[in-house]
Amino acid sequence: MPRSYDVDQAREIFKIAEDLLIPLKDELDIEAIGSRYSGRRGTRLTLYLTPADEGKLTTDEVQRKVIALLPKDIPGVRFKSGGGRGSSSVGAGVQLKGRSQETLAILAEDIETSMQGMPGVHEIQTSLESGTEEIRVTVNRERAQRYGLSPRDIATTIASALGSRGGSNFKTPDGEIDITVLLREEDRATLEQLKTTEFESDNGGMVSFSSLANFDLTTGRNTIQREDRMSTVTVFANTDQQAVFRVGQIMKMRMEGVPLPKGYTYEMDRRFRSMNAEQNQDYETLILALILIYIIMASLFESYVHPLTIMFCIFFAFIGVALGLYTFKIAMDSNAKYGLLVLFGIVVNNGIVLVDHINRYRKQGLVRRDAIIRGGQDRLRPIMMTATTTIIGLMPLVLPMLFGNAEGTSRRWGPIGLVVISGLSISTILTLVLLPTVYSLMDDLSQFAKRVTAVARAQ
Repeated sequence: MPRSYDVDQAREIFKIAEDLLIPLKDELDIEAIGSRYSGRRGTRLTLYLTPADEGKLTTDEVQRKVIALLPKDIPGVRFKSGGGRGSSSVGAGVQLKGRSQETLAILAEDIETSMQGMPGVHEIQTSLESGTEEIRVTVNRERAQRYGLSPRDIATTIASALGSRGGSNFKTPDGEIDITVLLREEDRATLEQLKTTEFESDNGGMVSFSSLANFDLTTGRNTIQREDRMSTVTVFANTDQQAVFRVGQIMKMRMEGVPLPKGYTYEMDRRFRSMNAEQNQDYETLILALILIYIIMASLFESYVHPLTIMFCIFFAFIGVALGLYTFKIAMDSNAKYGLLVLFGIVVNNGIVLVDHINRYRKQGLVRRDAIIRGGQDRLRPIMMTATTTIIGLMPLVLPMLFGNAEGTSRRWGPIGLVVISGLSISTILTLVLLPTVYSLMDDLSQFAKRVTAVARAQ
C-alpha cells in the first residue's frame, strides 16, 4: 500500500478485503480477522485460522483461496501472502549479484516476468518490493552553481526544514536541550509544497527548489544487501511446502537460459542450496545403507547370491513407495527419505525369513522346488502378521496427513509413515509371490557360475 495513503484510505482497503472474506469465514476456516496500519512498517491484514484438527483446509490451501479472492485492480495496492497456522511463507529464490543497483533492478524485473506461470507457485516477488515509497531528488549541479548554490547547501537546507535533528543546544541548569527548527506540518505535507521551497542565491534573489532539481517518486530499499562486496537482489517464488525443491529446480533451469551482463552473476538462495546439499547427502546415506545391509546378510548366509535375492525386497518396496507418494501427492522430502531407511530394515526381514526357511529345507534333503513350496506355506502367516501389525501401528501417524489437516509435527512426520506403509504393503505381497521365482533364477545363475568356474579351472 502506498505511504501516501492515510488512515481513512487504509480503512477503505481493509473494508474491501473484509467484505470479501467475512461471508466465507466458515468455508475458509477463518476464526477472526485483524488489521494493522503503519506507514513505515507496512500494512497487514491478519487472518486467524481455526485449530488444525478442527479445520477443513490446510494453511497452503487457505492462502491460495484468499489470494485468489482479494482484488488485484486497486491502483498501488498489492496483496501478498505471509505466515499461517504455525507456519511461514516458504519458497525458492534466486540471488542476483552485481555492481549497479539500477541494473540489478532491471534484471530482477525481467527474471520475475520469466518466472511467471511456474506450477506450484502462488506469487513471485523481489526484495525490491519490500521497500517504501520515497521521493528521489536529483539536483541540477550546473543550474545550482549559476545561483551560487551547491548540492550540499540544498541538501542541508531541506534536511533542516523536514527533519527533526537538533541544530543547536540551549543550556539550562539541568542540562542541554536540543533546538529544532523545521517547517510546520501543514507547510511540508505535499510534494508541491516541497517544490515551492525557496533558496537565497548569491545575488540576494530567491529561487524555487523546482527550478534546481528533478523529483522522482520511487520505491526505496529497506535494506541494502551485499555479499562478496557485490550488491544483491533476490527474486522469490512463494510455494507450498512440498513444492519448494521442485520449484527451485525449475527456477535454476530457467536461469541457465537467461543472459546476464558481464560482471553480473546469480546463485540459488541459501534455502535451496541447503536442500540440494541435504538431498545429495540423503542419497549417499541410502546407498551406504544398502551396502551395509548386503554385507551383513552376506556374512550371515555365507553366500553372495542369497543376499542379492533378498535385496529384491527393497526393489519391490520402491514400487510401493512410488505408488503411495503419487496417489496422495506427497513430495519425496527429507523426512520421506528417513522413512526409506526404516523401510529398508523392515522389508529385508521378510526376505530373510523366507529365504532362510527355504535353505533349511534344502539342507534337510528336499529338492529346490519342494523346499520353496513348503517354505512359502510355512512363512506366509508369520510374514503377513508382522507386516499387518507394523502397518496398523503406523496408521495414526499417516491418517491425519491424508484425511485431515495435519500441520506442524504431524505434517512433518507423516511422510515417514506413508513411505513405510506403502512400501511394506507392496513389498510383502511381491515378496510372497515373486521372491520364490527370483530365488530360483538366482540359484540357477549361481550354479551356472560355478560350472563355468570349474571348467575354467580344469583347463
